[in-house]
Amino acid sequence: MAKALQDPLANLKGIMSDNTIAYDGGPDDDTSYSFQIQPVYSIPTEGSMNYIARAVIPIVGIEPGVVAPRLGPEPRPDTGSTWGFSDTILQLFIAPKTDSSFKWGIGPQLSLDTSSTDRLKGPGLGAGISGVLVAGSGNWSYSAILAQHWGENDFEVATIQPMIFYNVESIPGMAIGYNNSITYNWDGESGDKWNVPIGLMVGRTLALSNGDGLDLNIGAYKLVEKPENAPEYQVKFGISYLFN
Repeated sequence: MAKALQDPLANLKGIMSDNTIAYDGGPDDDTSYSFQIQPVYSIPTEGSMNYIARAVIPIVGIEPGVVAPRLGPEPRPDTGSTWGFSDTILQLFIAPKTDSSFKWGIGPQLSLDTSSTDRLKGPGLGAGISGVLVAGSGNWSYSAILAQHWGENDFEVATIQPMIFYNVESIPGMAIGYNNSITYNWDGESGDKWNVPIGLMVGRTLALSNGDGLDLNIGAYKLVEKPENAPEYQVKFGISYLFN
């Protein structure tokens, strides 16, 4: 189950979460929040291709003046703290079936205007393309999700999510590595396009008595490249439930 979680193209059914507490953003060094619910479902098929459907449902809390790269290049308006839903992303990966340690997949992605307020609006109604690369050797696992998305109001953001894990042999289900998103905002000002976090995470997948699994992880990251008024630091944690 731990290896399956590290593989975006694995035969997996579950509800994952990717949660971020971001510090020192905006002119007043405020804290902002992003809690993402991420259901994933591998569609059974007898053909030569695998189909993996994923969704990202974000719940955001943000202060005025803070730049959130996934919501666009502009700071949030000076109208007080804002909490609510942002826009939902739907992805479908299509991947050839293979026994090789190297796998790839590609497919469309759509965004739906589910934001509860205009202050939390991201791409709105939009579309894009996403791809996955997966490899591994011994205790190491490597993968990356790459996406380009276009949305309303000139929204255009590229995302790279590298995932590098070392699985600790002496502690089954435990992994140490990197799992975060690097973004490039095509509409940002010069010098404000990249958002690059550097850090480490640690996590462990636990087998439950009913055959399902529970994964817990936590990590800390510094933004070594970021737009003006974007947060300086992130603490990320995830809680995921895997169905047998």
